[in-house]
Amino acid sequence: MTKELKPAKKRATVRKCPICGHESWRIAYGMMMPDAMAEYSKTEFAGCCLTTEERIYPATGKVEFGIPEWACQNPECRHRWW
Repeated sequence: MTKELKPAKKRATVRKCPICGHESWRIAYGMMMPDAMAEYSKTEFAGCCLTTEERIYPATGKVEFGIPEWACQNPECRHRWW
């Protein structure tokens, strides 16, 4: 029996998009050096500007505001959520 290994770092985690099921990556904000970007190749680097986005939460239908933590990597979907 093999045990699935978890990434050592939070930024290395990959999820499935709740909309299309494609691979989604964490969004990292702030200044990142090239060596850090290379180490976390499956992270979307968004720079230093935090922008609040609006979404409708699917389970409740309520409008929420927040800063996205995840981004779908499917170019046709690009869903972002927190």
